[in-house]
Amino acid sequence: MIEKEQQLLARVLDLFAQRFDKKAVLRGGMVLRVLGSPRQTNDLDYVFVPYKSKKDIVDEIVTCLRSIEGAELNYSLNSKCLRVVLTVDQTTIQVEAEVAMDVETTTTSTRLFSSQFDLPPRIIHVVDTNVALANKMAAWNERRLVRDIYDIWFLLQMNATPDTPTLETRLRKPAYSRLVKAQDYFPGRTCSEFYDFIRTKVAELSEEQIANELADYLSPEDTTGLALLFRAALAKLA
Repeated sequence: MIEKEQQLLARVLDLFAQRFDKKAVLRGGMVLRVLGSPRQTNDLDYVFVPYKSKKDIVDEIVTCLRSIEGAELNYSLNSKCLRVVLTVDQTTIQVEAEVAMDVETTTTSTRLFSSQFDLPPRIIHVVDTNVALANKMAAWNERRLVRDIYDIWFLLQMNATPDTPTLETRLRKPAYSRLVKAQDYFPGRTCSEFYDFIRTKVAELSEEQIANELADYLSPEDTTGLALLFRAALAKLA
């Protein structure tokens, strides 16, 4: 089932690259997959530019996905994004799309991911890695998921540097998950204070906790030793 999910993700990634080009900016976990990360994901996250309203992208995206033979769609708009649940041959993935007038981006090739499914490489637009790292750090602060720490580590290995304005903006107005207790909220405001905070929290993670929380995303071989690697990467933040 995981293999079929990954194949369907690759098909949609390829389709969007052809249909939308630079209007569709990939973000989230799939960017890491495209860059070579082994961490599994079952959704595609996009920012569509330049658009003012999510309503402006619904018809384009739904029509595009319906062009896939056998596609079954359920979609909805919420305050943040258009969410589409796509099922093909009993395999289900999710596509989420936000809108923006402008996004800082870079380009990359889908080669490392698409070649696994006999699809041609495409040049796609992805959110700038420094901005992505800042947003991933803010996401960890708000929900405290180990997979966010993994993604932060992966981006740091690529020499990404957190975009300071992006991170500080999100730290000023965090949207905490219900799973984060009030006493565990980040008490500071600056990036340097946050780096100390995240280092302290990650130092408390055990190898067993990391392996358990990443079991659905990585093989045991890929989780072994991550505690030390996480700490070493975060120690370099200043």
